[in-house]
Amino acid sequence: MEAITATLVLWAKTEALGWLARHWRKLVVAVVVVGSAAVFVGVAAVTLVSSSGQAGAAANACTELGYTVDQAAYRPPPLDDSPAIPSGGAVPGFGPDDGDKIANAQAIIAAGAAAGVGRRGLIVAIATALQESGLRNLDHGDRDSLGLFQQRPSQGWGTPQQVRDPTFAALAFFGGRTSPHFSPATGRASPAGLVDVTGWAEVPLTVAAQSVQRSAFPSAYAKHEARATVIVDALASESPVAESGGAVMVGQPLSDQPSRVTAADYRANGVDIDAFCSSTFQLASSTGTPGQPSGQVVPAGEWTAPLEARITSAFGMRFHPVFQEWRLHAGTDFHAAVGTAITSPTVGVVHSVSWSSGGGLTITIAHASGVETEHLHLSEALVNPGDHVLGGQVIALSGDSGVGTGPHYHFEVHVNGVAVDPEGFMVQRGVNLRAWS
Repeated sequence: MEAITATLVLWAKTEALGWLARHWRKLVVAVVVVGSAAVFVGVAAVTLVSSSGQAGAAANACTELGYTVDQAAYRPPPLDDSPAIPSGGAVPGFGPDDGDKIANAQAIIAAGAAAGVGRRGLIVAIATALQESGLRNLDHGDRDSLGLFQQRPSQGWGTPQQVRDPTFAALAFFGGRTSPHFSPATGRASPAGLVDVTGWAEVPLTVAAQSVQRSAFPSAYAKHEARATVIVDALASESPVAESGGAVMVGQPLSDQPSRVTAADYRANGVDIDAFCSSTFQLASSTGTPGQPSGQVVPAGEWTAPLEARITSAFGMRFHPVFQEWRLHAGTDFHAAVGTAITSPTVGVVHSVSWSSGGGLTITIAHASGVETEHLHLSEALVNPGDHVLGGQVIALSGDSGVGTGPHYHFEVHVNGVAVDPEGFMVQRGVNLRAWS
């Protein structure tokens, strides 16, 4: 009996090995298909996740800082009109001659799948690339900026060849453990990418993108969100995502976030949550309507506040929220939504209406006794060089041009060419700029 059993066992083994030898290729293909299907299902599920709560964590942090957060009454600051979404291409969101742009978008989405950022992260990345390069792999840019994300080799993003590699550039943008700049010693990428920013999936798109890019135009990313969403929803379930590797835990970074992201968490990760809150919500302790001009012309020789609004950043040394270094903040910042009227603080002559990468649209007014005032980050100038202006006369509309973390108004006072503290200067002339703080 034992001999018969042994013979049967040997026969079964021989048949099994023979079957495996004849069919192993089909078996491998089947495993790959099942694995790819799992990735497809994961990505498809993510596309169903609502983005309605993306600002929830940021709003909670603003509440913690003392702001009144009324989501029903919230209106985002005005933005430039969103560009038209192209059509007629092989993929929704693209034109008929956009084959290279589609390939670049596919590379970004494949990298995002490898990084596990989910639908929201893909939308942030595509919107960023649309703003920085129009989804073109540029061989030029501001200073040494190159590629899809206009990353700068001089700032540690890689060699010129590396930052022009779409996959390398996208993985660097996403950051985290899949970044080519990831350090096991610190557990972070340097330069930091999207997933290295606490709460990146919860803040508005423009804040998330700016936390990585440090752009001179921080609000410009938002206008590309609609097109980026169309592109991601069209490409996210296609082969580039499935080919990015094994089973991808889409949206994994969210599971590692604390249940409540605090203001301190944002600051520790390079997000200027204070500027976001001040440009979006009103302090509960404030009274009256924020961001109002003085509303009346004052007699010659008298001074008035150029804007009756809460001060958000005072004159003096500070750690710059964009450049991440200590430097002199040579003026006073005020809470001001885009389009708020700005007035001349006293009689004078418009010296210049100019533009700089840091201050954006700027008006400089010459006053008596060697005093000049500068008005920065404007959206529109209502005066011209050589114009005589009165105290309290509206000269401009505030904006978010130049370098900053959101819409605000920056006021400087120079005496004989030297910047002085506007608060102390104005108090000496009977004006308390903190009356509305």
